[in-house]
Amino acid sequence: MKNFYFLLILTVFVFASCSGPYTMNDNGTTVNLGIDDVFEIELEGNASTGYLWEIVGYDSTVIKRTGDVKFVPEDDRTGSGGTYVYSFQTIAAGQTWLEMVYKRRWEEHKLHDKTFRIKIVSGTMGRILEE
Repeated sequence: MKNFYFLLILTVFVFASCSGPYTMNDNGTTVNLGIDDVFEIELEGNASTGYLWEIVGYDSTVIKRTGDVKFVPEDDRTGSGGTYVYSFQTIAAGQTWLEMVYKRRWEEHKLHDKTFRIKIVSGTMGRILEE
């Protein structure tokens, strides 16, 4: 019985330590996280068109990118759309805007490009740090 409670507590801890995923529905919002929290950004796109979600910027003293971007297709048809998945982790207390733009890598950023922007506030005092 002790093992059951230990596994239950461990499971809750693992799921509580991973936040998100954050999607286009979270665009423009503020997210409060603890230090060392892992979170994902999932944004729809179509890899066969040459478009991808490019990271424009974030403060690398507050969060870091973990792993490579993954593309998860909607189905197995050639040219179908899907979801780009980016993984990050908070590494220190502070706040940063994570900004991304959906564009072709070889094209300049244009004002009408689709953008994603989310404010990450990290640390136990996250709500106090927020402006």
